[in-house]
Amino acid sequence: MSLQSTTRGYKGRGRFILKPIGGGRPFELGNVTGFTESIEVDRQSRQDYTTAAGGELDVDENVTSFTFEATCNDITPRNIAAGFLANIEQIGAQSISDEIVESWSGTRIGFRYLPDPDQAVSITVADDTTWTATTAVAAGAVLVDTTEAYLATTGGETGATEPTWPTANGTVTDGTVVWQHIGNAALVAGDDYDRTPHGIRVKDTPVNIAYPDDETMVPLKATYERNPQYLIQALAASQQLFELRWEGLNSVDSGNPLHATYFRVKLSPTSGFQRHGGDDFAELTLSGTVLADEGRTGAGLSKFVEMAMI
Repeated sequence: MSLQSTTRGYKGRGRFILKPIGGGRPFELGNVTGFTESIEVDRQSRQDYTTAAGGELDVDENVTSFTFEATCNDITPRNIAAGFLANIEQIGAQSISDEIVESWSGTRIGFRYLPDPDQAVSITVADDTTWTATTAVAAGAVLVDTTEAYLATTGGETGATEPTWPTANGTVTDGTVVWQHIGNAALVAGDDYDRTPHGIRVKDTPVNIAYPDDETMVPLKATYERNPQYLIQALAASQQLFELRWEGLNSVDSGNPLHATYFRVKLSPTSGFQRHGGDDFAELTLSGTVLADEGRTGAGLSKFVEMAMI
């Protein structure tokens, strides 16, 4: 038995599918909580000045734009990329070695990639110099001698002979350079730092490394296992053209199907995304323009959208 409509009441539900024009895998926007369309016109009228009541004798209207706005609460990597004009890359698990990070006592340090929480992390002091006679050294330079780490608290030129390196946070003058022992080059989890979902947090008072003061930065090297993830580079992609297809259902008309195909749409950067806070589920607003598809020819055919309903 063919489908028939039993009411012209309407509550739209369904799925929105974007297919890149020029090739590429289509993807769904997921749970779209609202989709509105707007047609703007440039309106000119000829007023009637022959009577006191006035009115219009002629009206000329030209469509200036056909736009839409979709509100999604499926916050997927593809949706984020679409809303932020982003390049997206799916990357797998990988060992990351000696990633350089800046550290201060009592601060959180984020790794570049999200780490696998079930895999070990290794944190060591990152040396950026080795000892060489009569060589200029900048304040803040870090040197590792075997297992111990030293920070140049005063810059200058090293001496002619290598100094005897102190321990127990002692200092040594080397030519005009002053080195301070800051502890063991290898940091220990639980003593010197705690794991976080994004990296580590250095203890306020670490056991094996001594920060000279709250403002002194000590570079560290992080070795960890990268969790599989997506990298999304915002505002790095040009605006892309899509075909947008809506596979709709009218929930008050026995779920009868409807569909609409927007032949050529261009997405704009998102006009709203609450990344943090609030008690409700986050929503991402995607807006776009429906453009004419000059490839659609034939009497009575729309160059913009074709709809079908029972």
